[in-house]
Amino acid sequence: MKLFHLSVIFSVLCSFTAPVFASSSSWHGRILRADDETSMTFEQLTSALSTAEIVVLGEKHYTPALQAAQGEIIKAVVREQRREGNFTTAWEFLNASSQEETKHLFSLVVSGKITAVQFLEMTQGADSSSYAPVIEATKELGGDFIGVNLSRQEKSPVSRGGIGAADPKLIPPGFAYGSPGYHERFVDIMSAHVPPEKMQNYYDAQCLTDDVMAYQLIQSSTKPLRFLVVGSFHSDYFDGTVGRITARAPGQRTVTIRLIDASDYTQAELQEGFRDPKYGALADYLYFVNEPSEAPRLSRSMSQNVQDFLGIR
Repeated sequence: MKLFHLSVIFSVLCSFTAPVFASSSSWHGRILRADDETSMTFEQLTSALSTAEIVVLGEKHYTPALQAAQGEIIKAVVREQRREGNFTTAWEFLNASSQEETKHLFSLVVSGKITAVQFLEMTQGADSSSYAPVIEATKELGGDFIGVNLSRQEKSPVSRGGIGAADPKLIPPGFAYGSPGYHERFVDIMSAHVPPEKMQNYYDAQCLTDDVMAYQLIQSSTKPLRFLVVGSFHSDYFDGTVGRITARAPGQRTVTIRLIDASDYTQAELQEGFRDPKYGALADYLYFVNEPSEAPRLSRSMSQNVQDFLGIR
């Protein structure tokens, strides 16, 4: 099943309990080990992450149930590893160049002077409140909260003029592009929206974003447990940002969770499975929420996904 332009979602029923399946036939709360698509419980997933050092959460943006779920995953893994006060949450939507401002505003959240929603309004605008559970989970268990991306202004010269137009200070040491398969998937989704003569520039911007996020995640935190909340194209098939994380930190155990909104698919489509015959497993683990739709639908337009890929928010 092709998932190049679909995102993901997941929810947990209670802040302090594991999610449960509604029934044996329900997709809501279903968890699969991606390599063989065998079922597992939330407790088994948490246990499997007990030795993870970097947990990448591939998401569908601006989806309240999904962001609520990410908060629950963060709390469950931190408690499983007993890393209270000793972990970092990194977010794609915050920029590394604004790190001091991010730290200051998050300290106000921790001290109770502003709420998580107010933090989001100050950094993102009025339509980002769905991410409050991620911030609140990090606050509750004493984690750090950081940005890892480039700003729109920093990456826009690259989308116009290619990697050679980037500020050299913004290119991480050892910069590298994604795999041939990553390029293939990128062109597949972008070809209807980007003229052929500009495709390489856009791909340069995408790969720079991937590598900057990987570099900043590793360099900006020394905590033994790190979470990265990122759009799913950056993490699918262990490529993009995930590929650069594993290249930059080969000795650290990196685990990816792809959260999938079952309502983006029909029952028949879900039963086809999520292992691509060419690219392999989508992630280490798949987590589903909601129930399948009666007819196929896409929850986001292509133009929205193009904006996500380039960090245009």
